[in-house]
Amino acid sequence: MRRLRSSAVAVVTIVIATLVALVVVGGIAPQAALAHAGLLSSTPAASSVLDASPPLISLQFDEDIDVPLTSIQLFDQRGTGIALGTPTAGADGATVQASVPQLGDGTYAVVWRVSSADGHIVAGAFSFQIGTAGDVDAKALIDTVLHGARAEPAVGRALGVARFAAFSGLALLLGGLFLVLMFDGGVDWPARRILWIGWLLLVVGTAANFGLLGANAAAGGLGDALDTSLWRKIADTRTGGLLVARLGFVAAYVGVLLNLGQRNRTWWRVALPLLGLLTIFTFSGSGHPSVERQAAIWIGVDAVHLVFIALWIGSLTMLAVGGRAWLRDDEREPAVRRFSQMATIGVPLIVATGVIQTWRIGGGLSHLTDTSWGRLLLAKAAVAVLLVTIGGASRWLLQNSGASSLRRTVVAEGLLGIVVLGLAAGLVGSPPTVGPQTRLYTASLTEGGLIVEVSITPGQVGGNEVHMVVTPAGGNLQPVADLTARMTLPSRDIPFVPVTITADSPNHFTGNVTLPFPGTWKLEIIVAPQPSQSVLLTGTVPIPDPER
Repeated sequence: MRRLRSSAVAVVTIVIATLVALVVVGGIAPQAALAHAGLLSSTPAASSVLDASPPLISLQFDEDIDVPLTSIQLFDQRGTGIALGTPTAGADGATVQASVPQLGDGTYAVVWRVSSADGHIVAGAFSFQIGTAGDVDAKALIDTVLHGARAEPAVGRALGVARFAAFSGLALLLGGLFLVLMFDGGVDWPARRILWIGWLLLVVGTAANFGLLGANAAAGGLGDALDTSLWRKIADTRTGGLLVARLGFVAAYVGVLLNLGQRNRTWWRVALPLLGLLTIFTFSGSGHPSVERQAAIWIGVDAVHLVFIALWIGSLTMLAVGGRAWLRDDEREPAVRRFSQMATIGVPLIVATGVIQTWRIGGGLSHLTDTSWGRLLLAKAAVAVLLVTIGGASRWLLQNSGASSLRRTVVAEGLLGIVVLGLAAGLVGSPPTVGPQTRLYTASLTEGGLIVEVSITPGQVGGNEVHMVVTPAGGNLQPVADLTARMTLPSRDIPFVPVTITADSPNHFTGNVTLPFPGTWKLEIIVAPQPSQSVLLTGTVPIPDPER
C-alpha cells in the first residue's frame, strides 16, 4: 500500500511538472523555421551599389536570434576592419542591426556571426559597394576577411564531446536512480559510484557546453571558453540561460544522492521526478524542437523521447557495470523485472516520438540522406533497431531463465546504448533541414554598347531584391529615360512577372520580385536611353529547388 501511495504521488508530480515545464518553456519559445537561422535579407543588400554611406547594417533572419552573442564586422577593400556600433535588436526578434560610421567610395565586406534560437552558431558574409568606381574582386575580399572569422576546429570537436558527456551523465543519473528506486534493499558502493559518475559527467558536460558556446560565438579557441567576459553574454541568451538552470537542478541532485536510504519517503519520491523532468526540459527546450511552431508541444514530444532513452540506457548501464549483484542477487530480480516492464512501455514511445520528430523537424522522410542530421538519424535508427532486437532476447531470457542469464545481452545493450547517445549528441549539433537554398545571381548584360550590371538576392523561391546599374553606350553618364524589367518561367508557362523598379539615383535602380517556383527564369530588361529609343537585354536566372 505504501508503495502504491508513493507511486501515485510520483505520477501526480510528473504530471504537474510536465504542465509547468510546458507552460514555462512554451511561453518563451520562438515561432520560427525548421533549421538554424538563415539570412533572409540585409540592408545594404548583398552586391548592391550605393550612392552614399549607409547609416546602419541591418540583418533579417528566418528565425529569432540571440542578440548578446551576435557579431557584425565591416571591412574595407584592403581588408582593414572598421569599427561599428554594438549590435542591437531590430523591429523583431529575427532582426539585428549595427550603426555604421561615414564611409567613402569603395567595396566593403560584411561578416556576421549569430547564435540562433536553438543555440547554434551560424555565420556568413556579403559585400556591397559605394559609388561605381573601382574593380575590386568582392569574392576575394570576402575570402580574405572570413579567414579569421571562424572558430578553431577544436572548439567544434570539444562541443560534441561536451554534449555527449551531458547526455551520458543524464542517462546514468536518471536510469540508475530509476533502477535504485525499484529496489527495496540497500544501495551498495558500485551502484552509488555509477550514480556519482553520471552526476559528474552531467555537471562537466553542461559547464563545458556553456563555455564553448561563447568560444564558438566569438570565433575563438578552446581558451576562450574560460573568458569570463563572455559568460554574462552567454547567460543572457536563451540557450545559456537553460544551461545555467540545468547546473542549478543538477546541484540539487546532491541532496537526492546523499539520501538514497530515504528513497521510500515522500519528499524523495517527489524531488526525483521533479528534478528529472526539469533537467530534461533544459535539453529539449534548447534544441531543434524549441524553434518549431507550437514549440511547447514539440518540446514535450522531445522530452518524452529523451526521458525514456535516459531511463532505458541508464538502467542498462547500471545492470551491466553497476555490480554483479544486480543480475545474480535474487532480491534484486524484481527490480530487473520492473525495468523490463518499463522498457516494454518506453521503447514503443521512443520509436513513436522519434518518428514524429523526424517527420516534423526533418521535413519528412524523403530527404533524410540530404543532410548530416538525416544521416546521423538513420545511423541512430539502425543501432536502435539492433538494440531493440537484443532487448527482446533479454526479455525472453528474463522470463524463461531469470536475471542471471542476462549478463552478456545486457553488456551488449549497454555498449549499443552508448553509441546511441553519441549519435544523439551529433544530432543536436547538426541542422535538421538544408533550409532555403540560395544562389546569388549577378550578371553583366550588354546590348548595343549599353551595359546593365544586375544582382538578384538571395536568388531563391520567394521574395528577392533586384539591383541594376546602367552604363549607357560609350560610357557617358547621361541618365537613361526609363527602365523596366520582367521575368518569366517558360518550363511552367508562367507569364511575365513584373519587377517593381524604383530609381534610387541616375542610372541606379532597385526593386523586388517574387518568384513562386524553382527553375530557369528568363529575365528581360527594357532600357530607354532616350524617350524615343529602347534596348532589350535578356539573361537567364537559375532558381534552385528548396526541397533538394
